[in-house]
Amino acid sequence: MLCIDDQMISAYLDGELKEPYRQQVEEHLSYCRSCSSRLDEMRNTDNMISAASLDEKECTRNKDKIYSLLEKKYFSQENKKSFFRKKVEFSLPSLVTAAAAVVFIFVGSFVFFGSNAAQTEEILPSFSVNASSGNVEFVSQKQSSLDDYTLEEILSYLDSKGYDISLRLKGLEDL
Repeated sequence: MLCIDDQMISAYLDGELKEPYRQQVEEHLSYCRSCSSRLDEMRNTDNMISAASLDEKECTRNKDKIYSLLEKKYFSQENKKSFFRKKVEFSLPSLVTAAAAVVFIFVGSFVFFGSNAAQTEEILPSFSVNASSGNVEFVSQKQSSLDDYTLEEILSYLDSKGYDISLRLKGLEDL
């Protein structure tokens, strides 16, 4: 005989089974003593659990006790230290090892990669120009500004570059 598993009996007890399955479970329980006894045990367990539930006052009181215990044990202010006030300790051998590693990497990079002029030129290109009278042009020792030119000179320069200029003076109206 094929019996019903405990999950199905629990679902039947909680009223969660749909109609075709509920009817089959009831039919099976009517002739199977072992499944009926398991249903009775589950019913008794369910009744004991619902009878043993705590009222709201007891839950609140116990919750407050637990919170205060956790706060004292894990969140007390005397055990807290600021992140910046924590002491960072290094042992002397670890500091010596770190310093030796930095020196080794620094020296090793010069030995391995070298420092010849061709590689330096490849990484940092530079240029040199021989100065002679053919490639040097004397510009001026004085910085020039617009104040050094007259309005006519400025207008003729802009006209030679192809700009279309129109002038308007404040306070004067066209006739």
